[in-house]
Amino acid sequence: MRGLPKIKVNFEYEKKKKEKAVKIPKAHVYNLGRVRKIVLIIVLGLFLYFSYVLFLANAIAQKNKVLRQNVTTLTKKLDEASAGTTSYNPIVGQYLGSFVTKYYTFDKNKSDDWLKDVTAYFAKNLTLSNSTNTENMKLTQAKLNGIFTVDSVKTAQYTLTIETKGKTNTVVVNVPYTQENDKLTVIGLPYVANEVDSVGQVGKARFDKTGKTLNDETATTKIQKFSRQFIQKYVSSSTKDMSLLMSDPVGLDNAVDLVSLEDSDIKVTGSKEKPIVTAKITVKVHGTDIMQVQTIYLELKQQASTYFVTKFLQA
Repeated sequence: MRGLPKIKVNFEYEKKKKEKAVKIPKAHVYNLGRVRKIVLIIVLGLFLYFSYVLFLANAIAQKNKVLRQNVTTLTKKLDEASAGTTSYNPIVGQYLGSFVTKYYTFDKNKSDDWLKDVTAYFAKNLTLSNSTNTENMKLTQAKLNGIFTVDSVKTAQYTLTIETKGKTNTVVVNVPYTQENDKLTVIGLPYVANEVDSVGQVGKARFDKTGKTLNDETATTKIQKFSRQFIQKYVSSSTKDMSLLMSDPVGLDNAVDLVSLEDSDIKVTGSKEKPIVTAKITVKVHGTDIMQVQTIYLELKQQASTYFVTKFLQA
């Protein structure tokens, strides 16, 4: 049957793709108890940290306080230790002796001359007027007690005898000054103070190590005689002349006059062959009425019938 149409059946079909499931992100659920613990731990950590910082700060502050106290104590001891260590210096004695003589000798009728004289001793930044003193006065005696330091400032202390209004008064004053080589300058007005020990701690430490008193009366008398002659020569002779009597020669060459030296002021210790002598003397700056007390320490060595000075200290 040629005339019948052919039927063509297409069995092809489109395969349906499987749809992928959409992932929905899970919601974060916080455990409030856990959060509280974390916050508490953080707060506690911060508290401990700041407590530690505060502890360190307090410890440092306390340490600094102790250090400041130690510095103050050591400074005070240093000031005390340096007392009298240069009191025998003729340059200082003469300069400051001349200053206190002029400063404490005042005539109201010559106030301008007084101002001119004393201004030359002071530092340029100090201003004086002729009204600094208002009463006539005259310095009759001055004794240098010692030279020491106050707050790191060199200070000379004097005991002064002053006549004013027909009366005699004794007063202790400090004179602050500075020194560069042989040039001195007064850097503050003299002020009244308590008397200090001119020997000082260093002087005491070295002078006290003298041993037992020598009980040999004959030897003691001989040593005292030599010591007296040595001190008289030291005051009046040059350094060159002293080379025959001591290992490290030094002499004041009449810069001062010996006022007093008694046997009772000469203490002898040690042995007959190597005696140790400590003596207290009073000297006056040559050409003035300025006096000062000095302590002298001698270590001697016997040579034949006399002695030789192996060590010489002053304060």
